[in-house]
Amino acid sequence: MISMFTEPTELLLEVSPLLRSQSWQNSQIYANPSSRWCAYINQICLDVFLDWVKQEYFPDAEIWYSSADMPSFWEFVNGTAISFGGKKVVLIPSEAIDSRELEIPQEWVDIQSWAADYYLAVQVKPDEDWVRVWGYTTHKELKSLANYDSIDRTYCLPIQHITKDINAFFLTYQFCREEETQAAMPAAGYANASLPELTATQAENLLQRLGNPSAKFSRLELPLTIWGALLEQEHWRQQLYNYRQGKIKVNLSQWLEGLFSSGWEALEIFFGTNGSSMALGLRSGYGLGEVATKRAKLIDLGMQLDSKTVVLLVALIPEVDRQISVRVQLHPTAGEFYLPENIKLALLSESGDMLQEVEARSQDNFVQLPRFDVESGENFCIQVGLNNFQIRENFIF
Repeated sequence: MISMFTEPTELLLEVSPLLRSQSWQNSQIYANPSSRWCAYINQICLDVFLDWVKQEYFPDAEIWYSSADMPSFWEFVNGTAISFGGKKVVLIPSEAIDSRELEIPQEWVDIQSWAADYYLAVQVKPDEDWVRVWGYTTHKELKSLANYDSIDRTYCLPIQHITKDINAFFLTYQFCREEETQAAMPAAGYANASLPELTATQAENLLQRLGNPSAKFSRLELPLTIWGALLEQEHWRQQLYNYRQGKIKVNLSQWLEGLFSSGWEALEIFFGTNGSSMALGLRSGYGLGEVATKRAKLIDLGMQLDSKTVVLLVALIPEVDRQISVRVQLHPTAGEFYLPENIKLALLSESGDMLQEVEARSQDNFVQLPRFDVESGENFCIQVGLNNFQIRENFIF
């Protein structure tokens, strides 16, 4: 690897054509163009800097999480954490030519388990085959000197408060280990608010809401504390990433064997046992008779209508030649007479193409898709949408 200090205070690292090509290829697994580009520049930044710092200073330097975990970070947040010499450093890559400030996503600052000792400003120019490390700051300096942008949820540190001397960074890192680098943070996680404890049901509803791959800025869709509580948990963060990749699918062949996916319950759970015969009879009258395998799932519409919920109902009727007939309906929850006006229920192909769609009118007490057949091994997706809000459930038979 070729490295040089273009200025006495800056570090320039070479990007090989092979690394650039591999990073671009690896980035194609991400859900949308925004997350793919974020992963691309972060991968380049990580590989060239980690290789260099291992050779020059700290052979034990390593990624804070394993390489396999990085996609679940880069899908949502810019930046990469590495550790060496008993400290944590977050690399913040950017393509910006004008280095007047350093923008750091709030997750890297205010989630206690994510917060670093140091933050390095890195300019990435993959087309010109170089990475420039031009400045650094500490967590303590960020909390006291940076401007907080509530729209983008970033800490913006002006250039006059950034230490533009990478030599000084490594000298400080090596010989001033006792220097206080982190601002005091409460045990709950955020400097100004606590992270709530999410139940499994709450987390599952959030995963559904944010799992649509077309959503570019999932990190801004929820209140900060709720988003932080979800993102901090490795299992839920990975689950959300899998949702956006379409990797989590409801296996309908298991339904026919009496094995049901998490969240899919008997109809009585949602429509009650007292007086439920009328509700169940209504649904049986629309093609969901006793011969069908029926399950329902509560869909949280989130902030669209003050956390209003609806019930997604799926019924399977076995056919000949290893096929099943599928009926999909959308209903209001118990105690509600009508669906939200303009709510949409759609059938999508595995590639995301719209195949069927129905929309509720002002006083519809349910909507349903035309009955369709699927074969063994076939994938499809059901989407519930209201205004700009969408939830998808992926199925395989």
